[in-house]
Amino acid sequence: MHERRKSPRYPFSLRVFFPDHDLWGRTDNVSLDGCFITVSSPIQEGAIIDFLLEIPVVGTIALKGYVHHTHKRPGIGIQLVQVRFSEEQSEYFGLYSRFVKNLSLLEEIRKDYLDLVQRGIVKLQTLPPPSDN
Repeated sequence: MHERRKSPRYPFSLRVFFPDHDLWGRTDNVSLDGCFITVSSPIQEGAIIDFLLEIPVVGTIALKGYVHHTHKRPGIGIQLVQVRFSEEQSEYFGLYSRFVKNLSLLEEIRKDYLDLVQRGIVKLQTLPPPSDN
Protein backbone atom coordinates (compact mmCIF):
# COMPACT_ATOMS: atom_id res chain seq x y z
CA MET A 1 0.00 0.00 0.00
CA HIS A 2 1.33 3.43 -0.97
CA GLU A 3 2.05 5.79 1.95
CA ARG A 4 0.06 9.02 1.41
CA ARG A 5 1.30 10.95 4.43
CA LYS A 6 3.24 14.14 3.76
CA SER A 7 5.08 14.20 7.10
CA PRO A 8 6.51 11.53 9.38
CA ARG A 9 4.52 10.25 12.35
CA TYR A 10 6.04 10.07 15.78
CA PRO A 11 4.68 7.68 18.42
CA PHE A 12 3.93 10.07 21.26
CA SER A 13 1.26 10.00 23.96
CA LEU A 14 -0.22 13.37 24.88
CA ARG A 15 -3.38 14.15 26.85
CA VAL A 16 -6.24 15.57 24.78
CA PHE A 17 -9.58 17.07 25.78
CA PHE A 18 -12.56 17.82 23.52
CA PRO A 19 -14.55 20.51 25.41
CA ASP A 20 -17.64 20.35 23.16
CA HIS A 21 -17.90 16.59 23.75
CA ASP A 22 -16.66 16.52 27.38
CA LEU A 23 -14.33 13.76 26.19
CA TRP A 24 -10.73 12.89 27.11
CA GLY A 25 -8.27 11.07 24.87
CA ARG A 26 -4.57 10.37 24.26
CA THR A 27 -2.57 10.69 21.11
CA ASP A 28 -1.07 7.48 19.73
CA ASN A 29 1.04 9.42 17.26
CA VAL A 30 1.55 12.97 16.06
CA SER A 31 2.75 14.58 12.84
CA LEU A 32 2.86 18.09 11.38
CA ASP A 33 -0.40 17.36 9.57
CA GLY A 34 -2.37 15.86 12.45
CA CYS A 35 -2.59 13.08 14.99
CA PHE A 36 -4.37 9.87 15.90
CA ILE A 37 -6.25 10.07 19.19
CA THR A 38 -7.60 7.13 21.17
CA VAL A 39 -10.97 8.06 22.67
CA SER A 40 -13.67 6.13 24.54
CA SER A 41 -16.51 7.50 22.37
CA PRO A 42 -16.39 8.18 18.64
CA ILE A 43 -16.66 11.64 17.13
CA GLN A 44 -18.40 11.89 13.78
CA GLU A 45 -16.16 11.56 10.75
CA GLY A 46 -16.06 14.81 8.78
CA ALA A 47 -16.64 17.02 11.83
CA ILE A 48 -14.54 20.13 12.46
CA ILE A 49 -13.68 20.07 16.16
CA ASP A 50 -11.83 22.12 18.75
CA PHE A 51 -9.55 20.32 21.17
CA LEU A 52 -6.98 21.00 23.86
CA LEU A 53 -3.60 19.30 23.66
CA GLU A 54 -1.18 19.13 26.59
CA ILE A 55 2.43 19.43 25.41
CA PRO A 56 5.19 18.57 27.94
CA VAL A 57 7.11 21.58 29.26
CA VAL A 58 5.11 23.93 26.98
CA GLY A 59 1.58 23.63 28.43
CA THR A 60 -1.91 23.21 27.00
CA ILE A 61 -2.71 24.59 23.56
CA ALA A 62 -6.01 24.90 21.67
CA LEU A 63 -6.25 23.42 18.17
CA LYS A 64 -8.90 22.85 15.54
CA GLY A 65 -9.01 19.79 13.36
CA TYR A 66 -11.00 17.83 10.83
CA VAL A 67 -11.99 14.29 11.82
CA HIS A 68 -10.47 12.58 8.80
CA HIS A 69 -11.31 9.03 9.84
CA THR A 70 -12.57 6.94 12.72
CA HIS A 71 -11.15 3.62 13.83
CA LYS A 72 -12.43 0.56 15.66
CA ARG A 73 -9.93 0.91 18.57
CA PRO A 74 -11.88 3.40 19.14
CA GLY A 75 -10.00 6.38 17.89
CA ILE A 76 -10.01 9.25 15.45
CA GLY A 77 -7.55 10.57 12.91
CA ILE A 78 -7.43 14.35 13.10
CA GLN A 79 -6.14 16.44 10.23
CA LEU A 80 -4.99 19.93 11.20
CA VAL A 81 -6.10 22.37 8.52
CA GLN A 82 -4.33 25.64 9.22
CA VAL A 83 -6.27 27.68 6.64
CA ARG A 84 -9.38 27.29 8.82
CA PHE A 85 -7.63 28.55 11.96
CA SER A 86 -8.30 31.90 13.60
CA GLU A 87 -5.24 34.07 14.25
CA GLU A 88 -4.99 32.73 17.82
CA GLN A 89 -5.27 29.13 16.60
CA SER A 90 -2.52 29.80 14.05
CA GLU A 91 -0.24 30.81 16.92
CA TYR A 92 -1.13 27.61 18.79
CA PHE A 93 -0.48 25.62 15.61
CA GLY A 94 2.93 27.29 15.35
CA LEU A 95 3.79 26.02 18.84
CA TYR A 96 2.50 22.53 17.98
CA SER A 97 4.52 22.54 14.76
CA ARG A 98 7.73 23.50 16.56
CA PHE A 99 7.13 20.71 19.11
CA VAL A 100 6.60 18.06 16.41
CA LYS A 101 9.63 19.21 14.42
CA ASN A 102 11.79 18.68 17.52
CA LEU A 103 10.55 15.12 18.09
CA SER A 104 13.03 13.92 15.47
CA LEU A 105 15.83 15.20 17.76
CA LEU A 106 14.43 13.17 20.65
CA GLU A 107 14.30 10.08 18.43
CA GLU A 108 17.94 10.65 17.51
CA ILE A 109 18.91 10.91 21.19
CA ARG A 110 16.96 7.70 21.94
CA LYS A 111 18.75 5.86 19.10
CA ASP A 112 22.12 7.07 20.42
CA TYR A 113 21.20 5.82 23.92
CA LEU A 114 20.16 2.39 22.64
CA ASP A 115 23.34 2.19 20.55
CA LEU A 116 25.43 2.85 23.70
CA VAL A 117 23.48 0.11 25.49
CA GLN A 118 23.98 -2.34 22.64
CA ARG A 119 27.72 -1.63 22.56
CA GLY A 120 27.91 -2.25 26.33
CA ILE A 121 29.09 1.27 27.16
CA VAL A 122 26.09 2.00 29.42
CA LYS A 123 23.33 -0.12 30.95
CA LEU A 124 19.69 0.35 30.05
CA GLN A 125 18.13 2.07 33.05
CA THR A 126 14.51 1.79 34.18
CA LEU A 127 12.58 3.23 37.10
CA PRO A 128 11.00 0.88 39.63
CA PRO A 129 7.19 0.74 39.67
CA PRO A 130 5.64 3.50 41.81
CA SER A 131 4.97 2.54 45.40
CA ASP A 132 1.46 2.71 46.83
CA ASN A 133 2.30 5.15 49.64
